[in-house]
Amino acid sequence: MKAKSDIDFEKEEFKLILNSHSQRITAPRLEILSILKSSKNPLTISEIHSQMKNSKTDLATVYRTLNLFADLKIVSQIDFKDDFMRYELIFDRHHHHHVVCRTCGRIENVEACILGELEKMLAQKGYTDLSHSLEFFGVCESCRVNSITSKQRKTV
Repeated sequence: MKAKSDIDFEKEEFKLILNSHSQRITAPRLEILSILKSSKNPLTISEIHSQMKNSKTDLATVYRTLNLFADLKIVSQIDFKDDFMRYELIFDRHHHHHVVCRTCGRIENVEACILGELEKMLAQKGYTDLSHSLEFFGVCESCRVNSITSKQRKTV
C-alpha cells in the first residue's frame, strides 16, 4: 500500500504532466495515470476501467482519455495482435519491448533493445521523429513444462 505522501507526490506529478500538455486536470485522468503507473505490464481499456474506484467513469471516458494520452505521447499503444489494444506509460519508463506467451497470455518486459543503432542510421538518412515497436511471441517455461507433463500423462 502506498503512503499518503507517495500518493500526493504522484498526483502532483500527474498534474504537472497534464499542465505541460495544456490539458484539464480531471479525476478520471489522474486515476487512469495512477493505474498505469502502478502496473508492470500494459493494460487493456477494460482492465483499466475495472480498476477504477469511481464507478461513474464510463468505458467511453477511459477510451477517449487513453487516445488523448497516446496522441500526446504520455502513453504508448501496444498491439499484441489479439484484438485488444494495450496501454502503458511512456514518461517515467525507459524504452523496452515485450514477450507474450501464446498459451497463457503472460506478458513480460524485455529490457534490452538493440534497435538504437538502426534508428541512428535511419536518422542519418534524414528520417525524423523515429520510433519503433517490437513484440515477441512464444511459449513461456511454465506452459512448456505443463505441456510436456500433460503429454507424458497421456502416454501412460
